[in-house]
Order: sequence, then C-alpha cells, then structure tokens
Amino acid sequence: MKNKLLKWWVLIIIAIPFLLMFCLHIGIALGNYFGININVRYVDASTWFTFFSSYLGGAMTLAGVMITLRHERSVRRYEDALENIDKEKNILGKAICELNISAPSIFYRKFNSLQITPNGYNSAEVASIQQQLAEELQKINKAKCEVEFFTEIYVLAAGCRNCNKPCGIQAVSPEFQKLYEEVGNYLFGVLQMVDFYISEAYSNAVYIALINNCKETNERCQLSGKPLQYDESIIKEYESKIIKLEPKQNEIATAITKVNNYNQVGIPRLSVLAREYIAIKQKNAYKKWFGGKEE
Repeated sequence: MKNKLLKWWVLIIIAIPFLLMFCLHIGIALGNYFGININVRYVDASTWFTFFSSYLGGAMTLAGVMITLRHERSVRRYEDALENIDKEKNILGKAICELNISAPSIFYRKFNSLQITPNGYNSAEVASIQQQLAEELQKINKAKCEVEFFTEIYVLAAGCRNCNKPCGIQAVSPEFQKLYEEVGNYLFGVLQMVDFYISEAYSNAVYIALINNCKETNERCQLSGKPLQYDESIIKEYESKIIKLEPKQNEIATAITKVNNYNQVGIPRLSVLAREYIAIKQKNAYKKWFGGKEE
C-alpha cells in the first residue's frame, strides 16, 4: 500500500509541471487566436519556461533522492534478512551435527568393556558413562528446541499455501521436519535404551556380588561348624531381582544397526534439505527487496 502511494506521489510531482505547461500553451493559444488572456499579468512564456525548468530540475532531484533512499533501505533490509538467514543456517547445521549417530554404539561398547570386580562395576566409571549419555540426550533436545524456536523451517507461511508461484519451501520444509523428527526421535530412543540397559546391568552385577558374598560367607560358616549366616530365601530373593539382559542386548544391537544406517542416508539428506531451504530463503529475500531474480 505504501509503495503504491509513493509511486502516485512521484507521478503527481513529475506531472504538475507538464500540466502547467499545457495550461500555458492553452493560454497563449487563446490570447493569439481569440484575444482572451487568461495568463497572469507580467508573466510571459519565458518566465513559465524558467519556472518549468527549475521545477522539473527540483522534481527530478527529489525523485533521485527518493529512489536512492528507497534503494538504500532495501539494501539494508536485504542485508538484515541475509543476516537472519545466516543465523538460521548456523542453527540448522548445529542441529544436524548434534545428531551423533555413533553415540549409542560408543556408549554401549564403552560400558561392556568395563571390568566387573567381585563387588560389581566401579560405580564412578558407570556414573561417568551415564553422565555423558545424559548430556548427549540433552544436546538432542536443546538442538530441536533451537530449530523450532529460532528458525522458520517448522513454520509454513499462510501465503505459501495459496501461492501461484511456489518457490520450493512447501516441499523442503515438511520433508526436513519429518526426517529430522524421525532421526532425532529414534536416536533419542536408542540412547535411552542403552541407558536403561546400563542401569539394569549395574543392578544385576550388584545382586550377583551380594549372592556370591552370601554363598562364600555360608561356606565359611559351614567349614567352621557355625550356623549359616544367610538363609536360602535371601539368596533366592536376590536371584529373583536379576534381569535377563540377553533379549535387551539383541534389541539394542538391532537398534544400533538401524541408527547407524542414518549416516548413509538420513544425515546427508538432512544436510541437502537444509542447504536447499537456505538457498530458497536467500532468493526470496532478494526478490522481496529488489523485485527480481538473483543471478
């Protein structure tokens, strides 16, 4: 609306001197042919031409200044738009990089390589692995929040749905969202699966150590002729709390194989979609502020 008003004002300013010149010629014609003088007294044609030249020069100068100011404003807003797009690019790139596909395999192998002592696992080593695992989960959640709140890739503008000249955003954004959710959610789930496995394996090791301790103590009591210190029911209670980990190990191995496949397909595709999204937004920004196509 503002652009239309500005165009009309420029046209009016430029048209006024031509209208005055037209009126001048009408007045001269009426005076020469019909003896009717409608011109201002003591204002002849040379005066009108001088006024016309001055006015037209001023109008052209004003038009030039307005065009320059408008261009500078467009350049400034275009640069601001590019700056915001660059921020989106950094956030999207970071979010994709935070999808550490190798993390579940690394944590799983790292835990399984820990030495089991007669008293079970070293609690400090297990706590360290679980702390790193928790940080990895936090990275995924943080990256997702940053993508949703600080970029527009999850937002499809209302005008895009009815656009007669689709730019590609309508296709790129939904595909990125779907794939990013798929990879992120599955990776998050596998990491949680590994975390639960570590907790259960640690707990199993504690119960096994307690059972062995009870049996060794009872054997010493039996050899020395003393009454057994631990009842068989206590040992059976500990044994009942031991969880079978083989099914979970097989499930984790299958899940790790699947999540590792994202390195070949999912992550590269996300990178391509993010680059396409950024390129489209850059072209749209150029068209918006300069009304043309970027070379």
